[in-house]
Amino acid sequence: MGFNFTPEVLVVDDRLENLDLIGAVLGKLDTKLELIQSPLDAIRKIEEKEYALILLDIQMPQIDGFALAEKIRSGIKNAETPIIYITAFYLDKESEQRGYDCGCVDFIMKPFNSTILKNKVNIFLDLYNNRKQKEDQNVKLNLALRDKELFENRLKNLASNYRTIIEGQSELILKINDSLKIEFANKAFTDFFSYSLDGVSVNSVADINSELSDQISVAIKQMNGKSQSIILEKPIKNHLLEQKWIEWTVFKQMEFNEMYYHIVGRDVSDKKLLKDSLIKKELMIRKIQKLARVGSFEWDSYTNILRGSTEFYRIYEISDKEIDNVLECIKEKFHPEDLLTFDKVLNIRVKENQKLELKHRIITKDKKIRHIHLEMNTEYNSKLDVLIYTGVAWDVTEDVEMETTLKNSLAFDREEYQDKAFVELNENNEIVYINDFGCKLLECSELEKTTNVSFFNFIPKPFMDKAEELLNFREKKRDFVFDVINLQSKNGNLKKVILIAFLYNGRGIRLLMNELPKPNGEGIIENKYQSVISDLKVHEKELERNASEMQKKINHELLVNEYQNQLLTQKSELESLGKMASSVVNEINQPLSGISMIIDNVLLRLSKDIIDKKYIEEKCQQVFKDIDRIKIYLSQISIFNSSQNESCNASVNVNNVVHDAVNLMKKQYKNSNVDIQLKVDPDSLYICGNKYKLQKVIVDILNNSYESIGEKLKRSHSNESMEDKIQVKTKLVENEVVVSIKDFGEGIDPKNLNSIFEPFYSTKQEKTNSGLSLYVSKNIVQKMNGEIKVRSKKNQYTEMKLIFPFEQMIEKK
Repeated sequence: MGFNFTPEVLVVDDRLENLDLIGAVLGKLDTKLELIQSPLDAIRKIEEKEYALILLDIQMPQIDGFALAEKIRSGIKNAETPIIYITAFYLDKESEQRGYDCGCVDFIMKPFNSTILKNKVNIFLDLYNNRKQKEDQNVKLNLALRDKELFENRLKNLASNYRTIIEGQSELILKINDSLKIEFANKAFTDFFSYSLDGVSVNSVADINSELSDQISVAIKQMNGKSQSIILEKPIKNHLLEQKWIEWTVFKQMEFNEMYYHIVGRDVSDKKLLKDSLIKKELMIRKIQKLARVGSFEWDSYTNILRGSTEFYRIYEISDKEIDNVLECIKEKFHPEDLLTFDKVLNIRVKENQKLELKHRIITKDKKIRHIHLEMNTEYNSKLDVLIYTGVAWDVTEDVEMETTLKNSLAFDREEYQDKAFVELNENNEIVYINDFGCKLLECSELEKTTNVSFFNFIPKPFMDKAEELLNFREKKRDFVFDVINLQSKNGNLKKVILIAFLYNGRGIRLLMNELPKPNGEGIIENKYQSVISDLKVHEKELERNASEMQKKINHELLVNEYQNQLLTQKSELESLGKMASSVVNEINQPLSGISMIIDNVLLRLSKDIIDKKYIEEKCQQVFKDIDRIKIYLSQISIFNSSQNESCNASVNVNNVVHDAVNLMKKQYKNSNVDIQLKVDPDSLYICGNKYKLQKVIVDILNNSYESIGEKLKRSHSNESMEDKIQVKTKLVENEVVVSIKDFGEGIDPKNLNSIFEPFYSTKQEKTNSGLSLYVSKNIVQKMNGEIKVRSKKNQYTEMKLIFPFEQMIEKK
């Protein structure tokens, strides 16, 4: 070898069977092996001598392989010694990068190939022996080429798996290059355009559908080399010439110095029809409100935000610039004398639904007084402690002015009503005064004989109730009323008159009456009314028929919405499972690797005939332990099993579900520095629901919390103090089970709080998910008779609370 000493190799692994197997494989090499179980003993050894090569396991007690490698690199003796990780730990890109940053030169995955292990150790021994002869540059290049080949093989395997997955998706998926040549298209895409898969693979997009080619070209131009993705919604015809609305999502990706575009298309035709229908209905409502000069509004005590219709904004003269602060702008326009009453109505804290009316004045921009009538319905949500106002408003300025004018005209003395029938009644509705016109109308020859007689003596019995209600306006706190009523004179003649009644001297009533002329022909009018009634009946039947058709359409849209919700739920579950893919592989690969190493050791001892019963029993116990570990983990990820019961009527132990969800997330993010602090109620908390769906809701919220803290850490400076933790609590509050999940991440902007539960809504700049998790979670919680409350402060925290009715556990269940 050119040297008078034998190179030494240090092997550190906490499992004895692994050390035995590695010792057996490398024992015949021209090297001295030093096998150590304790990483702390290894730290002492590396300061005593220089090693030609160090083989480390990653997952070890006391200190892991990454920290041990950093310790080796910070020393003097072995600062340049090559380090190889031999591990069953699944390496995502972040963990792999961390390993290289710590100073490792290669990874060997367990269970390993003995030949590969011996070859790689020989290579590094040659590097050590030839390092002083300046030949290490060529060896490093060979290692880099081998790493590249391994990486390319891994990429090919991943690409093959990726194709298998997307081939079964219902979305239209294709991959094109910079020249719009198709590299890949799934079955859904080929079925939509009626092309065979082989035929598509050699065609450009324009050969399949020119309209699609134009749409994709426009999308790529709009990205303009800056955006990583873009979403557009366009109509396109399928092979049956049916026009469909497709939502295209275009992603760009650089692969080996070439630009490629990944395109996903979702059929949103039903969603588009429903959206257009809702827009038409909204426009119709706006038109009706404009014609009726009535505006609608909504306000709640939680957000303190008032939203109104276009007509509502016109009545209160709210401009586009003032829409964000409608309530404050309205208060500024209020007449000073009415503002206090309005504030009292808003600050009222009723505990039941009520109906309120309010008349008030505002001062317009041209300094005029406008009278407005408000009718409001209050709804109180006891769980959220939120008061919601909904109602309508209309301009009654003209009515008030007419009423004022009429009141002024009614304030004259008796002598000034010479051309109308004038009557004064006492509080018992008895006539105390009547003028000449009144006597002629009632056909009473003498005034004296008419006074002190009840006015109701001149009302026919069929119209008595109407007259009594009309003259009872004092109890309704009204100043005057007017209507058309029927009178019967003293001589028995029926007369139809316009009657105006108003108060005077506290309890007295004055009446002004004017007789209406009789029609020329009663029969003509009756026939006219009959014609109008017939037309109304025809319109009524038409409305009933339209209502029936509308009900059918609504039922169909509800079925479509239910189906879309099921698809969205499945998509959300696939997203969550995708995020956990690396964790799933690692948690299963670790015990499987251990089982494989144990079997290799047993076979090695069998070949050397040095095995006994005690050794077999000991290794079998380790195998059973690893199998139990796999079983436990598979039970925890059963939330993604599509065959699980969809029923939400089972009795669920909330504390157990929360424990499983938190353990699952700790395994998924075990390389993260974020700490989950769990505090559950000491008593068992039961609700009526589905434990798998509840666990999925908690997992999705915890995923969002990890991502929020990660985004905040990326943007923070090193000298900033941060709380990188998540607090999870369960407790019983007033016969309600509350699950609280609070993270100290980047928080949510207040203007986005009302939108986070909408489908496809996401505040993340990089569209790493579809924005479905909270929408699906809210639907699941509502099906379990629960609700989600959210509190957040930008750049401080976000707290999600799941609230369910408490159910006492029964032995029968």
